[in-house]
Amino acid sequence: MDQMSRVRPSWWHCLWGVPFFLIGAGFFVYTIFHGLTHVSDSLTQIVVPGKMELNLQPGRYSVFLEEQSIVNGRIYSTTQSINGLVCRVNSVEDGNAVTIQKASVNATYDVGGRSGHSVLEFPIHQAGRYAFACDYGENAKGPEVVVAVGSGVGGAIFNTVLGSLAAFSGGCGLCLVVVLVVATLRGREKKLLRQAGQTQA
Repeated sequence: MDQMSRVRPSWWHCLWGVPFFLIGAGFFVYTIFHGLTHVSDSLTQIVVPGKMELNLQPGRYSVFLEEQSIVNGRIYSTTQSINGLVCRVNSVEDGNAVTIQKASVNATYDVGGRSGHSVLEFPIHQAGRYAFACDYGENAKGPEVVVAVGSGVGGAIFNTVLGSLAAFSGGCGLCLVVVLVVATLRGREKKLLRQAGQTQA
C-alpha cells in the first residue's frame, strides 16, 4: 500500500493522565491544610504560673511552650525570658511524681493564631487524674505564658506529611502509567507499520 498511516494512539491521549495528576495534587493540598490546621486540637492549654488537673490515658505526652496563643479571648505573646520556670506532674490519687524531662523530639506548629514548640515530655503508665503545674518557685517571679499538653502531635504531623505525599505520588504515578501505556501502544503500532512498510514519522 502506498498510503502512509499515522501512528496511533496519538500523544494527545497522554492528556487522560492529567485528571489523575490534578486529583493527586488536590488531595495533597487538602491533606496538608486539614491535617496541619487541626494538629493542635488535642492539646490542652494551661496558663502558667498555674496548675490544672488532667485526665490522662497511658502514653507519652509532650509539653509545648506557645510563643503566640489565645486563651479565653486573651492574647499571649512570649517575648520575655522564662528562665526558672519549672513544671511538675503528680498523680492525684497517690501524689506520686511523674518523671518529666526535656523533649527528645523537636516538634513545632503554627496554626490558627497559635505557635509553639515542644520543650518537655513525660510518660503516663496508668490512666487517671494528674495534676500538672508550672511555677517560678516560691521567691521568684516571671511572665505569664501558655503551655499546651497533649500526646501524638509529632505522630499527627508525620502522618499528615506522609499521607499528603502518598496522595501526590499516587496521582503522579497514575499519570505516568497513562503516558507509559500510550508510549507502549505507539511502539507496538510503529513496529507493525514498519513491518508493513507504512510507517510515517
